[in-house]
Amino acid sequence: MKVAIPFILVLFLTYPLLGADVVTDEEMELIDEFAFLEDAGMVELSSRHRQEIGMSPSAITVLTREDIEASGATNLPDLLRIVPGMDVVIVSPSHVSVASRLQWTNTNFYLQLLIDGRDAVQPIVGMVPWMMEDTSLEDIERIEILRGPASAMYGASALAGVVSITTRVVPEKTSASAWIEGGELGLAQAGARASTRIGDWGFALSGGAGVGGSFAVPRKEAKRSWKFRALAEYNWSESERLRIDFGIREGEGDMNTSAGPVSLKLQIRNLRVAYESDKLRGRLFWAQAPAEFTLEAPFEFQGIHLANFIPVTADTHTVDGEVQWTLPAFWTPLLMILGGSARISTIYSDQLLDGETYADITSPDYHQPGLDYLEGRASAFVHAEFKPTDWVTVSGSLRFDYNTKTDPFLSPRVVAVFRPAKGQYLRMGISRAFRKPVFINHSLHPLVEFPEGSPITGDGQPRFLEFMSRTIGNENLENEEMLSYEGGYLGQFLDRQLSVALNIYFSQIRKLSEILPEIVADEQGLPDLDRSVVTTLNTAGDLDIAGCELVVRYSPTRSVALLASWVYREVFDRRTAHIVESTPKNLVTLGGRFRADSGLIGSLYLFGRSELTEINVENPEGLFAPLLTRHVDHVFLAIGKLGYRWPTSEGLEIEIGAKLFLPVSPFSGSLFRFYEDPGGVTPDGRLYGGEELRRMLVGYLKGSF
Repeated sequence: MKVAIPFILVLFLTYPLLGADVVTDEEMELIDEFAFLEDAGMVELSSRHRQEIGMSPSAITVLTREDIEASGATNLPDLLRIVPGMDVVIVSPSHVSVASRLQWTNTNFYLQLLIDGRDAVQPIVGMVPWMMEDTSLEDIERIEILRGPASAMYGASALAGVVSITTRVVPEKTSASAWIEGGELGLAQAGARASTRIGDWGFALSGGAGVGGSFAVPRKEAKRSWKFRALAEYNWSESERLRIDFGIREGEGDMNTSAGPVSLKLQIRNLRVAYESDKLRGRLFWAQAPAEFTLEAPFEFQGIHLANFIPVTADTHTVDGEVQWTLPAFWTPLLMILGGSARISTIYSDQLLDGETYADITSPDYHQPGLDYLEGRASAFVHAEFKPTDWVTVSGSLRFDYNTKTDPFLSPRVVAVFRPAKGQYLRMGISRAFRKPVFINHSLHPLVEFPEGSPITGDGQPRFLEFMSRTIGNENLENEEMLSYEGGYLGQFLDRQLSVALNIYFSQIRKLSEILPEIVADEQGLPDLDRSVVTTLNTAGDLDIAGCELVVRYSPTRSVALLASWVYREVFDRRTAHIVESTPKNLVTLGGRFRADSGLIGSLYLFGRSELTEINVENPEGLFAPLLTRHVDHVFLAIGKLGYRWPTSEGLEIEIGAKLFLPVSPFSGSLFRFYEDPGGVTPDGRLYGGEELRRMLVGYLKGSF
């Protein structure tokens, strides 16, 4: 708080002197109306159509362009920390996990990311590569975040919610911008964007590149990425638009998976065509994602080195299409939306094993390495809203999902929203959601080689590879399921400048999956391959999660927005009949942002998290070793920005400033360091688990016209 007090004092004492717009009361009323109604007051993610945020059947948070520009975040996950109840876990500079309303986790299996409607989950890793996405913060116009199960509208990847990014449209006038930033921990990033219009066509190009060092070893390069995006849009009318965009990006770094640390290099090329009108929306998407990765976990048992994981080269292709139709209003109180989607994904690699054929003596591919993976998905959904009066809306959603790897699933949602008075909303609902096992859970079986000196020789090597064809992936894995009950209140006061939201939820999660190592030694002290198991099973526990979210926002003007939130959560493991201590019970956020059209721009947010005891920490002794337990005390994280922007007479706007990322651990020996994902360093210097976060001060320069 020593940093926060002078920052806030300077912010408000100097506001009248720093070029803020002076407007009349009438102009301010119009600005406020636009800010609240257009930027944050209307949403469409939860119901797939535009509606007041208070009438949304799910808890929704909106981050506007003003929030993004004033934020001190250097990447998308850090920006999402502003969302109440969002768990953002930095495992390494290239691996960040984002989840909500679940157990504390370092995986990205549970939250779906949509970029202009495109599902950004990558099949080869089964997760969202948050630090390798092609959309930079400069490309984003607004973000809607749905907290809670959303399979009824978005399917298998939306067990715990959806983050929906809307990128910036091509403005009417030609524009361009460029930015560069760099600072501690070897962070250096740069990017540019340009757009123009020719008749009814609009065109935009954007790109960027960056490198970053390790928190644990600042001089060691830990991530590297570059990205490029081209967009063309054609406007038939105010209500009809065609968009074509092509993107290519590449990133490399380390990721921490349930199977151990993975060194990953991933390149993604994608092409999307989308049509939008008032009643009909459709999109067709193609992506290719060649990847190179190596599982870095040592393959040892009781100190005996058995084998080495070999580097894997894999190629992934995905074709995905979706259509949505809003039915004509044949009865005024009823709104109906129908839709469907289909997807085909293929993964090919010579360095993976096929779990169905490798050990099958009747198969022509018996004892032949290589995997040719094919997965198909199809879905259909319907959403209906019945509004008998102005103060009540009842909505029902139903989605059927089919895939070629697990059982089909039906995801219903029923919600009632009441508006007893102007600006006052009450919500009650129930929904069912699921997560389909991804490729890593279902079909990943790595190939190994046996170094000189390995005790596994002769006929034991083919038997060991048969064991590997049953390791990590499990073709019999079932869907994870969630049943959730939710109630919510939203109150808007002072002409909607002040809002108070309270959300209460209770979720039952069943069939959670985990990698379970059960190694039995034989007479020679080696793993008994017939009795040992290292695979993914639905045995991680059946969890009951109860929580509440209290959020207060105050925006006296478009330039200033203040936020205070408190989130409380209890996770109960029905298998052990104990409260789960590996999930923090309290999350607190306090701060705000300031942004004028010229002059001072900045923000400061303080995020607090209560203690936890993680019981699933990676063991540096390898895949066959039991997981470790680590305790992390109460911690805080300050993220802020202070900059100055001024326009020139030639129409160019310049902005310069600094960003701060400051972890604070007041109850441990390292005051300005802590782990979000527990880990450590072995005596020989090898990192395992998550990295210990350190301060990062970054300077930036931006120009635009």
